[in-house]
Amino acid sequence: MRTVRGPIESRDEFLLAQSLLTLPPMAATPTSAGRSIVRIDFDWGNDFGLEASPGGRLEDLLFFVDGEHRTLAATIRRGFAGGWAVGARVPVHWRGGGWLDTVIDPFHELFGFPDSGRSLYPTGRLRIEGRRAEGEPLAWSGRAGAGLGSVELEIVKAIRTGTSGGPAVAVVARALLPTSTGAFEEAGRGAGAQAVLSQPLGAAFDLHFGAGATVLGPSERDGIPYARNRGQGFLTLEWRPVRAWSALVQWEASSRLVTDVDRYPALQLMLRIGSKVDAGPWRLEGGFVEGIEDLDATTDFGVFAAVGRSF
Repeated sequence: MRTVRGPIESRDEFLLAQSLLTLPPMAATPTSAGRSIVRIDFDWGNDFGLEASPGGRLEDLLFFVDGEHRTLAATIRRGFAGGWAVGARVPVHWRGGGWLDTVIDPFHELFGFPDSGRSLYPTGRLRIEGRRAEGEPLAWSGRAGAGLGSVELEIVKAIRTGTSGGPAVAVVARALLPTSTGAFEEAGRGAGAQAVLSQPLGAAFDLHFGAGATVLGPSERDGIPYARNRGQGFLTLEWRPVRAWSALVQWEASSRLVTDVDRYPALQLMLRIGSKVDAGPWRLEGGFVEGIEDLDATTDFGVFAAVGRSF
């Protein structure tokens, strides 16, 4: 029997997006009726984004984001008849200077990934600066620290099960509740929806695809002007070399995150490589993420892990 484990259920944890609603990649196969899943996931990454006009002086800086994030979250899901499933996720966020800077440069050099000039700047600092399109300084009012994030609710409906060998299709709706505290008390609200598709490619491969959009609540948070609407999509190739293990390569894309900041990129691209292993009712997940566009405003390098249990 084929066991489709699906994509890496990731969020955009970049410093400026960490507390916002993003649409995680997922398979088009909701939790089975009468079954529940509990999942604990952890994401730890180093974030970097830089753009400056010619000159190299401080006043030539258009935006600069440098820091580290960590998120620990718990998710519970329950399946119902008719292809329905519901879930809730409770995250705890942290941001600060961290110490991953010391391992990023060797990693980039080893694999030939773009450096984006990060090795030229001091390490272990949290720095978010920039300039609005009109030339005024960007006044980020956030701070380092931890806090409860916004509780995320989800509803999934299977449109096509794919039991006949064709693609499975589902739609997903999500909403954020304004429950954030501490350093993330301005996280606020949000809503979004996506369509996801899972297509078998023989006995050992599956292709997963999804696209959707989110709508934020307040368009300015911590002094940052955000795009009210944001498109997001993913493409994941799943390979099962043995029955209990899936190897995953995943590409993620999203539209503009920040507005009114001079030359802030309109497209963010990331690559995730990971795997999932089943051991009875338990599922273990892990891997790494890398920004794949030079001078992009994304997680520059990060690791993630999760453990889940079905019952």
